[in-house]
Amino acid sequence: MTSIVQALHDRMATTHHQSTTATTHQDNTQPSFRTLTFMTFHSILSLGIIGSIDSIQPPERYKIVVLDAKTNKIVLSACKMFDIMDRNVTLVEMLESKRQAYASLEAVYLLTPCMESVQRLMDDYPSDSPTGKYKAAHVLFTAPLEDRLFERLTKSPVSKYIKTLRELFMDFTAIESRVFSLESPSSFYTLYSPAKKMELSAEMDSIAKQLVSVIATLGDFPSIRYFRPPETEDGKRTQSMRLAGLLQSELEAYIRSNQDMAGRQQGQGTILILDRSIDITAAIVHEFTYQAMANDLLPIEDGTKFTYDIENGDGTTEAVSVVIDESDQVFTDIRHAHIVETASTLTSKFNQFVAENEALRGDSDKVASLRNMKDQLANLPQFQDMKAKYSTHIHIAKECMRIFEESKINELGLVEQQLATGETVEGHLPKQVLAEMVPFLDDPDVSGMDKARLLMLYMICRGGLRNEDQEQLLGLARMSNDNVEAIRNLGLLGVNTERGGSAPRSKKKPFYPRKKPEDEDQPFDLSRYITKAKKIVEEHISGTLDPILYPYTTEAPTLDSQDSTRSLRKTAQPAWEKKRPNVKGSRLMVFIAGGVTYSEIRAMYELCHSMGRDIVIGSTHIITPRQFIFSLKDLARGPLRPIAPVIPPYSAPVHAQQQQQQRPGPGGSRTVGPGPGPGNNTMPPQGRGPPPQQGSGRPMAPGSGGAPGPGGMRTIQKDASGRFVAPPSPHGPPRSPALPQHPPQHHAPPPPEEKKKNKMFGFI
Repeated sequence: MTSIVQALHDRMATTHHQSTTATTHQDNTQPSFRTLTFMTFHSILSLGIIGSIDSIQPPERYKIVVLDAKTNKIVLSACKMFDIMDRNVTLVEMLESKRQAYASLEAVYLLTPCMESVQRLMDDYPSDSPTGKYKAAHVLFTAPLEDRLFERLTKSPVSKYIKTLRELFMDFTAIESRVFSLESPSSFYTLYSPAKKMELSAEMDSIAKQLVSVIATLGDFPSIRYFRPPETEDGKRTQSMRLAGLLQSELEAYIRSNQDMAGRQQGQGTILILDRSIDITAAIVHEFTYQAMANDLLPIEDGTKFTYDIENGDGTTEAVSVVIDESDQVFTDIRHAHIVETASTLTSKFNQFVAENEALRGDSDKVASLRNMKDQLANLPQFQDMKAKYSTHIHIAKECMRIFEESKINELGLVEQQLATGETVEGHLPKQVLAEMVPFLDDPDVSGMDKARLLMLYMICRGGLRNEDQEQLLGLARMSNDNVEAIRNLGLLGVNTERGGSAPRSKKKPFYPRKKPEDEDQPFDLSRYITKAKKIVEEHISGTLDPILYPYTTEAPTLDSQDSTRSLRKTAQPAWEKKRPNVKGSRLMVFIAGGVTYSEIRAMYELCHSMGRDIVIGSTHIITPRQFIFSLKDLARGPLRPIAPVIPPYSAPVHAQQQQQQRPGPGGSRTVGPGPGPGNNTMPPQGRGPPPQQGSGRPMAPGSGGAPGPGGMRTIQKDASGRFVAPPSPHGPPRSPALPQHPPQHHAPPPPEEKKKNKMFGFI
């Protein structure tokens, strides 16, 4: 059972992968690491997805791929559709859509292991039909199935059509080269809302199982370190503590079920478990680097899709939608630059682009500003792609600067930085910060959102406010009820929001006191705040992170006796040095439950560069300050309207819709799918392969696992009677059946005596 990282390393040593999505995207802010440690999440997921699809080789050569709504997001986060179509795939369809039957072609289903997707799969092969929607099914789940779903699937009529049944470990989305997400915004409510207490245990269990997918994909067996503040010494557990304990159990269960992991010792890398309550300030304060500022101030969808109006030559306007991601080298070069540096970086990059292209050298004058650059771009019709990228980022930078000035964020940001850092620009205590705040609270040109952010920072800085002081400040700011609720709900994340009577402020020692100004490299007055996540990771790498506040779930890893950094002196080492954590050179994974900010993401890239370490960061979802405050206002009671699930709820098909309209393809030739239309993710004609010819198939046997696959992939075999039987676990006792998350529908539960014994999968 080979990990994706190992498989990709082996593959790169023997052949050049032609897929554009499988190439390593190196950021200019990162050093040149070893090839193996610099694998991007896009490359790793792309290899797992493409390799799994490529391993299915039906006799007809060509096949159909079926995705559900969640796996579609996972696939699109790592692959281009061309890469999938290049694997003898004639059609990619959505499981939830009404689809045409192709009785002569086999289908590869890449599905989420949930009741809705399993039931829709079963609907493709009804018991009252002589044929299924496809000739055969190769079912690949992104995570292991629960016992109840396995029983339901393998005892249904679809089981006789299933040729391949595999459980993969790729239940996460690749956001950037070093960033992953579980795509679960609703987790914020479940983790912190008192109205969601009954759902907390299941939510924690789900997060832990998804983290095992990430760890298995990377091929690590990391030590687990977590945040435990002093207040938990009375036995009350924080979200980080709960999640760390569950992850330890799930990881041990995964290792027991994986024969290739036998004998490996925990400590190959570290995963640091934090949660959003560790640093509320980072989720509120204005950030002035390009990517974070743009997502805070502009309507960018999912952090990547931006729509804006452009003016045509005839004076009309046209809406243009662009995707901003790591395939855009212009964006990659400037995403972590301060907004002040962005304009100069864009102009210098553009001048370099002009110098490198002979066709542009007729204009010898270099551009000196964004306005000059925009004018020159209008005269470059032969460089449409690069022109579009530069035009997009010029527009975004100009819009950010316009809002920055019109909303007085430049002045407001200085007050925010005093509250966030506890220091003035000169390094003194901010004694007049309230007097500086009041004009902004009373200014009608300052938005209610910005006023709420300012009051939140003041409340955090002061350690709470008396009720009468709160009322006065809220009245002065003319705060809306929603923003008032958001401010008061800070208490649900551990922030002291109230102080009674004349009681003095709490003198609680901060988890991370401010460094001396000379120890920091922050050249901009508006960007002096350093996230706690960055400080935690720095101290972890240097071996100075407090073991009481940040313990391990098991014994802390120690320095290997053969470590080349160890002194060659023959004098005995003190006991404290022998117990220093072994973190040098190993991969560090940082997970922040409840949302991660763009400033925290940027900080990890900076540490990769400054400390020469392989660091990845992930969360339940990516948040901006506006999204965070919007979620806060409903935190006490829970969201008024339930967040729509990624996979639509299941509804049984009408009998008339179950009538199969088959279109069998001619023998020996490819079968072409229906044209583009609603509900069909149909590929363009050029994406389809040529008609098959005798002997032209790939050299892998049908259904074989010859292609590189994800770490921890399990293939479930059929016995002599044709029933799927999971192999017994080679390590330790069999696990207990997983508790159902949804009540079964349409089928009664199987009798107890038919329960499978020693079933070793389902650790999701």
